[in-house]
This record gives sequence, structure tokens and C-alpha cells, in this order.
Amino acid sequence: MIGLVLLAAGNSERFVNSALSLINNNPNYRDFLGSDFWENFEYMLKMNVPINKVFLKINDVYVWEYSASLFSKFRDKISDVVFVLNKNTFDFHKKIIEEKVDIYGFKSIDFVEGGEKRQDSVFNGIKVLKDKYIDYIVVHDLARPNISLQDLEKLLNNIEDYDGLTLYSLPFDSVAANYDNKITYLPRNQIYLIKTPQIFKKRALINAHEELREENLDMEFTDDISLLDFYLFNTGFIEADPYNIKITTIQDLIILEKIVKIIK
Repeated sequence: MIGLVLLAAGNSERFVNSALSLINNNPNYRDFLGSDFWENFEYMLKMNVPINKVFLKINDVYVWEYSASLFSKFRDKISDVVFVLNKNTFDFHKKIIEEKVDIYGFKSIDFVEGGEKRQDSVFNGIKVLKDKYIDYIVVHDLARPNISLQDLEKLLNNIEDYDGLTLYSLPFDSVAANYDNKITYLPRNQIYLIKTPQIFKKRALINAHEELREENLDMEFTDDISLLDFYLFNTGFIEADPYNIKITTIQDLIILEKIVKIIK
């Protein structure tokens, strides 16, 4: 069986700033996403309602629901789901999820507060799963709503050979690195853009996070595969749909509105 950790613990600061910049610099901003979206967004700003990008809507569906809908297709394998929410808006966003999550048919739902860093938020989520009767844990950023069903199936079907398995895509653009003000171009086929969902053997993921805390290292890991690689676990990489885009700015949401899979 599988445990699922769904991350929504950020504060969406970059997203909100990019939306305000669009409002201030483009008089035709309402041509993007529709007037209903902007009326709701501006109302939340005026009323000081917490704004988290995964609780906004694409095509009248909450961003978090796209991921929940896809994972629900595997609910016979997923025994436990943990939503990790921002501690400052925990009750507000927990209520939004509770009002809709039952339609996806998950067996067990838990909610926990996130931490200061992403790795802290993941650790808070996997602690809930530590004593559950599961073999694997999937970690996913809810800001990535456009997951391919085929990519998810590849993860589930190939994890047996690894401690952790991730999706990645190759860049379309030329890639350069700046080393001491000297630009070096890198081969695009050797640059992996890492994505979620990622899947792990339960014990490997928990051991890596616990070891990090025991050593009290002042390091930040932006995903969990990099943490497992640091501790020399056996990790694998699967090339994925390049349109598994993470919403960071309002421009990402505008793009995703056009390509995201519609929930039926």
C-alpha cells in the first residue's frame, strides 16, 4: 500500500507579487484568466484573506483538486493521504479541502502543519505515515496540477528497483552556468529538471529525513530525491511530460489554464 503526502505549505509570496505586477503594468490583465478570477483575487486582497495559489481555481476547479482527482484513480493502492498546509492559514485552507475531498474517495485523510523549509514540511507529513501499514510514500507538490496519468503509472510500476524514483524533463533552452563570472554552456541532454510526484520506499525516505535531523546539518533540499542522493540511497529517474509545470508566478497559472487536464 501507498501513503501520499500532498504539499501546500508555502505562502505564495512570489505568486502574489507577480499578480500585482501584472495588474499594475498591464491594463488588459483581465483578458487573462477571466474577470471572475480577478474579482475573486482582488476581493481576497481587499479583505486580507490568505492567498495560496493551490486554493485558486483553473477552469473553475481548485488547483489542488487536479492532483487529488488523478491520485484518486489509484485509491485502491493509496491507503493514507496527508495534506501539509501552511501553519498560518491552516484552519482556513483545511476547511476548503474538507468541503470537497470526500468526492475523491480516499480511505484516510490527515492534515498537518508545514515547517520553515520544504524538507521540514515533508518530514511533518511522513511522521503521520511512520506507523502506517504502507510500503511506499509518494510526495507531491500541489502546485503541479498537470500530472500525466502515464507518468504516475511509470513511477508506481518501477519503484521496486529503487529506494526513490522521480520524474524529470530535459530543458528546451540552451543552458549556461556562471562560474566566477565565466559563462560555461552545458549539454542540454545532461540537465535534468526535477519534478514531482516522487515515490519512495517508506523506510528509505524516513531514514534519510531522520538522519538529516540527527546530524543537524544546515542544508536545504528542494526535493526528496536530492536528500536520498546525499545519503547515497539508490535513486532512479524517469523522463516525463515536460508540461508538468509548477505554478510559481501568475504567468504559470495563465499557461496552465490553457493546457491543464479538465476534471470530468
